[in-house]
Amino acid sequence: MLTDQYSGIDALNALKNGEIPHAPMAKTIPMKLVDVQEGYVVYEVTPGEEHINLQGGVHGGFCATVLDSVTGGVAHSMMEKGNRFATVDLNIKMIRPMQVGKTYRGIGHLINAGRTIVSTEGKIVDENDKIYAHATATLMIIRK
Repeated sequence: MLTDQYSGIDALNALKNGEIPHAPMAKTIPMKLVDVQEGYVVYEVTPGEEHINLQGGVHGGFCATVLDSVTGGVAHSMMEKGNRFATVDLNIKMIRPMQVGKTYRGIGHLINAGRTIVSTEGKIVDENDKIYAHATATLMIIRK
């Protein structure tokens, strides 16, 4: 993997700065990394027409994928060079419907980083910080 050449924080900064490409998933759920610090990430996300479900709303999978990426991004920011992580648990609550064409922020924070387990939280908010969905995640560190 290209990101194995970097620590997690360095890989995320390289991604944010356009020095390395986004994962292929970013073609399905367009997300732009706009801020990264150790234990903190912010993505901008905008659901499109392709994310509408049969009922005419933004599919819950859009929220789930954004929150998986945000909570995972926080864990990624904590990784030493060569180490990886895997999501063990992702618990999501969707509070209100998102709108197609509106840009939101996916914000992730570190709860705790242990030797083998990282706990993170994430939320999707609008320009007024109104919460649309939130999640907690448990991730396992896979050492080199």
